[in-house]
Amino acid sequence: MAPNRLFIITGDYSGDMHAANVVRSLRALQPDIRVAAVGGQHLQAEGVELLSDQSKMGRVGLGSLSGAPYHYFLGKRILKFLETFRPDAVLLIDYGVFNLHMAAQLKKRGIRVFYFIPPQVWATRKGRIRKIQQNVDHVFCIFPFEESLYQSHGIPVTYVGHPLVGELPPAVDREAFCREHKLDPHLPILGLFPGSRKLEIEFLLKDIIGSLPLILQQHAHIQFVLAKAGSLDAAYFNRQLQAALERLPRYQRPVVRVLENLNHALLSVADVAILASGTVTLEAALYQTPMILIYRLQPLVYWIAMKMLYLPCIGLPNILTDRKYPIVPELLQDSITPRRICEAVLPLFDPTSPQVVRQRAGFKQIREALNQGGAPANVAQGVLALLGQSPAHSPEYPAGVMVEPH
Repeated sequence: MAPNRLFIITGDYSGDMHAANVVRSLRALQPDIRVAAVGGQHLQAEGVELLSDQSKMGRVGLGSLSGAPYHYFLGKRILKFLETFRPDAVLLIDYGVFNLHMAAQLKKRGIRVFYFIPPQVWATRKGRIRKIQQNVDHVFCIFPFEESLYQSHGIPVTYVGHPLVGELPPAVDREAFCREHKLDPHLPILGLFPGSRKLEIEFLLKDIIGSLPLILQQHAHIQFVLAKAGSLDAAYFNRQLQAALERLPRYQRPVVRVLENLNHALLSVADVAILASGTVTLEAALYQTPMILIYRLQPLVYWIAMKMLYLPCIGLPNILTDRKYPIVPELLQDSITPRRICEAVLPLFDPTSPQVVRQRAGFKQIREALNQGGAPANVAQGVLALLGQSPAHSPEYPAGVMVEPH
């Protein structure tokens, strides 16, 4: 029998990393499987044949002037390549707008479509679930509550666990971290995570920095450490930080240490974190780091987003625990002020406070819910089962994970 052929489409750095882990698990089960992809450095390191490097997809974005034409022609290239590659299935990973478009094109051509990390239809744009229903043969979802949602729409689904649980680096040694970055391990550390996009920096950084003198009035020895994303231009970031500091009287300007590309290490040692909404909030929960969440959009975009939002909260730790009474404070739009940030943060420096005790109980609940024995391995076994292939060395599907062939 000829080996299986799988084509994978990713659209950003994290998708490429998740895909590489799936490929590694696939080859452990079926060494002769042939895989090609739209991917990046992680898939390339696994020896996967790349039709296109997805690094540009994230840079141009679908909403930019050059983004739509770029993605249109990439889609044409993918379909042309698949005429000769002739995959047994295509595995889509995240990157919802483009991948849902590709799912429809693939389905028209009779190609089986699987989706790992599907769009968050439970939060906004529920109409997307109809596209998934029409064009996707099987969904591998990463949140436990998604499984019943897809089942209610007759969509074959497997809950595989969240890939972050297995991919997140272990917590670093606090003493060593502080020694390397000239911090005092015996004094509290407040981690500042204003985001990885320019608009997030422009909308959030000044209020974060403005809250620091107020926090110091209550805790004079707190150390402020600001996480800079590698995706942000250094000169731009420094200008924004300097402008935020210069808004304060000179005598109130705090010392802020900036660390680049050390998000996970900082999250693991911080006593408290101020975070822009996103996956980083889930990472903080897995590190058991007390936090507050802030987010601001352009007014019209925010108005539209709120009209489309089907949940009473936006933070993943809250969605996964208590949506009605969120465990993590959420400050959005006009509610983001230095004073409100200060008021939300201060109780979190006391590990015995009700706020911290409740957050950490929720964080434990999240880890237990998301840990299903390794999402990439579960996806790999699910893909091979759906292709009618019995995985070598692992004849049974993992306990508690159900595959429903389409």
